[in-house]
Amino acid sequence: MSDTSNLNAPDPAVRAAVRELGIAPDTHGPTLNTAVSSAAVELVGRSLSEALRPYRPTAVTFWNSSDEAVLGHVVARELGAAVVRADDVEGLVALSTEIAPDARVVLLATAWTNPMRLQALVAMARVGPVEIVAVASVLASPEQAASELPTVSLLAADSLAPDAVTGAGAAGDRT
Repeated sequence: MSDTSNLNAPDPAVRAAVRELGIAPDTHGPTLNTAVSSAAVELVGRSLSEALRPYRPTAVTFWNSSDEAVLGHVVARELGAAVVRADDVEGLVALSTEIAPDARVVLLATAWTNPMRLQALVAMARVGPVEIVAVASVLASPEQAASELPTVSLLAADSLAPDAVTGAGAAGDRT
């Protein structure tokens, strides 16, 4: 149950913003280098929130790294949703706050490249009586599509020039 409307005709401004920010490895997977341009982060976050709006999310959950937190905050702010960060400390996963009962949860990442990370968030979110309404990302991935949950992505993984993976804005390996 994938939302591919954004993948068929990706917004050139979003593509340019992602290129400007660059994507680099981080603790929980690829992430935008949000320190490069707040305007580019705002554009990407607003675009992702607009793609998610039909799902009516009330909470946005993501792995807690500085760059994912910036993106997650923009998306949650635009949707009027709660922010729930997930941390993995020595193999123990914990959420920053309890997800409200009956919440409509979006799981968010720059790119879902580790199926175990996605499965861990799904399991944590489902501890309470919540509905995971979408697995969202800036870049689509096979791991995301394999989740059997609705997916929303702004760009196909191969839609960026190879240098965007460690783009001019990327800080290199930030793990």
